[in-house]
Amino acid sequence: MNLRQKSLIGGALLGAVLGAVGGYLFTRGLDLPREEEEAQGITLNSVPPGEMVKVFIAIMVVLRGIAELGERL
Repeated sequence: MNLRQKSLIGGALLGAVLGAVGGYLFTRGLDLPREEEEAQGITLNSVPPGEMVKVFIAIMVVLRGIAELGERL
């Protein structure tokens, strides 16, 4: 295996682990009791668009940092 293949496999594994941790933290936040509303489940419509934009921008910033790191090495 060359360095490119090892990097792709490592990145895929790291992404899977981070995705699983993110999903766990997200669902843990849904399980927290809230006084003002009952648990109804979550849908895409219940997530405010501003929050989705913030998450998308954060993901793009991380990917850009990884790409820049690869260029420096």
